[in-house]
Amino acid sequence: MDPESFHQAYVVFGSSPYVICAVTPTGPQGRPCVADLKQDPVFPLLDAAPMATVMVKLGGAAITEKSKADTLSPDLDTLVGGIARFCRDELRPRGTGLILIHGAGSFGHPPAKKYGVKAGWSTTRPNERTSVNDVTQDERQRQQAEQRESVKFGMAFTRQRVLQLHHHVLQRLQDRGRLPVLSVSTYDTVETNRGELTPESSIRLVTRVRKLLAQGFVPVLFGDAVLDIALGTTILSGDALMHKLATELLEVQRCVFVTDVAGIYTRDPKRFEDATLIHQLRCSSERGIDESDASAGVDDVTGAMSSKWQWTKRILADAPHIRQVVICQASDSDKALSVTGEDVDGSHHCGHVTHTWTTILR
Repeated sequence: MDPESFHQAYVVFGSSPYVICAVTPTGPQGRPCVADLKQDPVFPLLDAAPMATVMVKLGGAAITEKSKADTLSPDLDTLVGGIARFCRDELRPRGTGLILIHGAGSFGHPPAKKYGVKAGWSTTRPNERTSVNDVTQDERQRQQAEQRESVKFGMAFTRQRVLQLHHHVLQRLQDRGRLPVLSVSTYDTVETNRGELTPESSIRLVTRVRKLLAQGFVPVLFGDAVLDIALGTTILSGDALMHKLATELLEVQRCVFVTDVAGIYTRDPKRFEDATLIHQLRCSSERGIDESDASAGVDDVTGAMSSKWQWTKRILADAPHIRQVVICQASDSDKALSVTGEDVDGSHHCGHVTHTWTTILR
């Protein structure tokens, strides 16, 4: 076999990274074919990961004003302060790790929508207002080239805006909470193929996050524009990152989605006054849930509340070690984070705390 067809990928067994010499595109279903296995001298052995880890996704609607482009939520400082206290006062004394992921909100979604970043530049078509029969081949190629350049600019611009938001979040976590947070750049770490993480990218992502947890850091990730093998570029959402990490990191026991609504309702609470909060759900239950989108205002190219339920079901289906998933409002996030799985009694009360969020159990 041609040696040039091989490349290195990393896999972690226990706490030790190894190199897999793999060939992908000829492997079955595009998966790496293991040809050689050896310990990688480049990376030191990882320390043992925390006994348990909580993963929190700060939705774009919770940290930005989604109806106003490039505008932070006025409650961001309060939200970040509560999470910092939770980590400092409750998690770290127990030796429990924390992973934070945030969305793009009104910083990333508008440019991504405007320039069609999610669809990529490899799917561009001639100007739809012009009939194909009305243009020459040269004109068609010129239009396609212009569209590709537009998408590429849009990708770069989207990344710039998302990075600005990311720096706002990091700065507040450090200044207000003095947490040892370290950024894990989605763009620099992963690559996708038609929107799905490649096997090599998954290994890189999980290895990096696990190593930071083992060393006592708080990894902070974010939804971002990434390179895509088939599309050129696409958007990898924070929800997708949460699902991947929940699936691969066995130490993660609990996932929390922080949004701009209290949880899952029977109907969209922003449009219907009779909408009722569902306090607790089993993953197999979809009783009385209206799948309509609960977001409003600035375009959301990764999906909003309706997709949270879908991602929750995927997490619980693909990660049997996850005990529960919580969907809560930013204003109640400190209470929801503090309530453990053992405190949930099946009603709208968790111990002495009024349960004003949705808890999804297996």
